[in-house]
Amino acid sequence: MFNIGGKDAKERIVNAAIQLFSRKGYDATRVSDIAGAAKVNKALIYYYFKSKEDILDFMIDAILRNAVSITLDFIQSDVARLVKEGYLEIRPDRLHFVDEDAVRHFKQSCDAFYERVVDYVIEKREVIRILMLESLKKGKHQHSLFRFMKFMGGDKVNPILKSLSETGHDFDYSDEIILFQFFFSIIPLVSFAAYFDDIKEVSSLSDDELRRTFLRVYQIIAASLISGNDVLLRNTAMDLPK
Repeated sequence: MFNIGGKDAKERIVNAAIQLFSRKGYDATRVSDIAGAAKVNKALIYYYFKSKEDILDFMIDAILRNAVSITLDFIQSDVARLVKEGYLEIRPDRLHFVDEDAVRHFKQSCDAFYERVVDYVIEKREVIRILMLESLKKGKHQHSLFRFMKFMGGDKVNPILKSLSETGHDFDYSDEIILFQFFFSIIPLVSFAAYFDDIKEVSSLSDDELRRTFLRVYQIIAASLISGNDVLLRNTAMDLPK
């Protein structure tokens, strides 16, 4: 019999897999490699995971759960509160605030949210790098990165959409919003995390300098959506012909 080792053993297996997938690549890593790096036998790995693919799925699911959790915290503590207090109205094409002070407060909350997200992707950059590399291959995990999009769609089980709906406003993610969020919010974060160490090396910036520089750029993109007392979610003047 082998000692299961509880949470510690499972964490060692996952951490070993992260290091190996990141260094050797997912395809080149064998279960026996993971067992050796984690200092466990293969039977213990198969106790926790059905396969090597299952380990990668576990990593991706953890990233998604935590990203959604961070977003829900922001929605519930800031967006929903502003709606409840009468400072924010969610409209189909925009977030409308009662005055400039409410917009300013919302922007400050967004900045704090962006900092939390950026710190999270930096912390998890090795897993995100694996996710990005696998997404570029024409293999089993080609569409792994797009799993983020399911949390931006109109599915009734979407926890983010459900949380917004609970504010009492009808809200729907248009195709424009989904694509904008994916290509101008998620992809920049994924790319930044995946190339963080490389950028740091060629730029000679410290971790903190690189983090602060990226945050400033990210905040500029977000600020570009603000027009008066509105945060625009859709530019109807630029709609293309159907």
